[in-house]
Amino acid sequence: MNYRSDIQILRGIAVLLVVLFHLGFSSLKSGFLGVDVFFVISGFLMAVLYDEDNKSGFYLRRARRLLPPYYVVILFTLIASFLFTTMNEASQVINQTIYATAFASNIGFWMEASYFSKSHFNPLLHLWSLGVEIQFYIIVPIIFWLLKKSKINYFLIMSMSFILCLVVVGISPKTSFFMMPLRLWEFLIGYGAAYYFTNNGSLKFYKYNWLGLFGLTFLLMIPFISVDGDALSALYGHPGILALLVSLATASVLVFGLPSIVEKFMISKLLERLGKYSYSIYLIHFPVIVIYLSEPFSGTKLGADSFVDGLIISVLIIIASMLLYYFIESRKFKYSVRKLVIIPSIVLMGVILVLLFAQNIYIPKGEQLIFEASTDRSTYRCGKLIRVIEPRAISCDLTSEINSPNQKIMLVGNSHADSIKEALRETSIEHQTKVFFIVQNTPLMKNGITPEKIIEDAVSKKIDKLILHFKSHSISNEVLQNFIELAKFEGIKVYFIEPVPMWKHHIPSGMYSLMVNNEDKIGVMTKADYLEENLEQIKYIREIDDENFTSLPIVDLFCKPTCEYSTNKGVPLYFDTDHLTITGSKRINDVFEVILKN
Repeated sequence: MNYRSDIQILRGIAVLLVVLFHLGFSSLKSGFLGVDVFFVISGFLMAVLYDEDNKSGFYLRRARRLLPPYYVVILFTLIASFLFTTMNEASQVINQTIYATAFASNIGFWMEASYFSKSHFNPLLHLWSLGVEIQFYIIVPIIFWLLKKSKINYFLIMSMSFILCLVVVGISPKTSFFMMPLRLWEFLIGYGAAYYFTNNGSLKFYKYNWLGLFGLTFLLMIPFISVDGDALSALYGHPGILALLVSLATASVLVFGLPSIVEKFMISKLLERLGKYSYSIYLIHFPVIVIYLSEPFSGTKLGADSFVDGLIISVLIIIASMLLYYFIESRKFKYSVRKLVIIPSIVLMGVILVLLFAQNIYIPKGEQLIFEASTDRSTYRCGKLIRVIEPRAISCDLTSEINSPNQKIMLVGNSHADSIKEALRETSIEHQTKVFFIVQNTPLMKNGITPEKIIEDAVSKKIDKLILHFKSHSISNEVLQNFIELAKFEGIKVYFIEPVPMWKHHIPSGMYSLMVNNEDKIGVMTKADYLEENLEQIKYIREIDDENFTSLPIVDLFCKPTCEYSTNKGVPLYFDTDHLTITGSKRINDVFEVILKN
């Protein structure tokens, strides 16, 4: 294929959109669509570069092109995280490094949270797209074989991937976002553009380059496109219809090219230059931003607080990108694929072991207990696959190991219920009790699952007792009363575990600040403060006179009378401001015993 400046221009636009989005520019909230442009270009190039008679040569060229800078950035991020952040953040990078080494970053982050969540420290989050690309490269021979058999296979595979993607967006947007099979259609759009509409990548419809200009214009309009990455919508969610339009616009440039006058514009030349360095820029920019802006226990912070910080970050990205390009990416490595994978993997695992050893030696035990709060918590509310495998499921079984239960209970609540579920599960197993949990995170709340649906599900599962636990003031008194009456009609007892004390400051962060800087950011809360804060709700539920309903106070388990946020050994009872760690939730075990024995 002859050199094509229009492809470099596309790369330049894509990487610019992504970087500005990660820098926190409010006008570029849809900048992540730049990754969709990259996927289409990758599919296009695979149709051109793949040699069916020399598969090993194909993989060798891809490995030598992509892997050296990939591994260098992972190593840089790992070491920089240990040097410039706390153990809480650095430990998360270790997990990300392991997944990245296996080319499965997309799977690792899918198991964690949405791409748009900032709750975790994820300086290697951007490698999810490299995971998707490399997984696509692995199946390229299979794709080529299938497409060579029949043109119909092309349309069938692409259509199936796209339709499945739209369906899953309406159930679990992050699954469509992260999983390669649900992104395959974007690569295939690029593949089809090259295979069916070009001469091995070179233009054959150049006289229609005004159509390519239309596509380019659409891509330049991305900053004005409104996309919600967490929306359960094929139209406004991602990847959805708008991602399809971006992909088609990219394909139009690849098929028809751009008018020569457009390619000669100064801005086009700048974008072409940017496209040359786009891979190095993409790899290094995100770790630079996230590590520079990192604060203890603050997750992933994007967007500089000041012009000076923004300027420093931009300069660091430029310098790091140039170094990565000239010293790593542009070098002609002669290693085999095996060496390019095995040696860096061994080095990274060795570095991880050394850093973990150093942590255990040099970080005081008290600090380690504070940092462990981030892992001392329940995860995956109802598991990772239930929303995909059982999209209509209202509840899930937390105790599948119990086949002949003495009784069945159902936990209903928001994230506060999620934080106590593991302690409830353990206690319930001791009582040979089966526990079900509501899948949705906002039951009985505004726009959440209704009381009628929950009771209907409880009846179908022959639930004996319903346990409610919410963050303070999360559900209205009217909804609660309706729920109690519906449960009573079905003969199901209702227990309401009163809200836990909530703090104004992040507990592990505050404990760390107190230990390291002797600065008390948490303050003091008393039982009286808690009762005043929750007076309206507590007064209402404690005055409910119904033999089928029991309110269970828990304030005395935390406030004696001063409320505690850690054990006497320094183990946090909360992993943020108001969600209990597993250690903290075990303080409610006596309440669980009351419910299970009653």
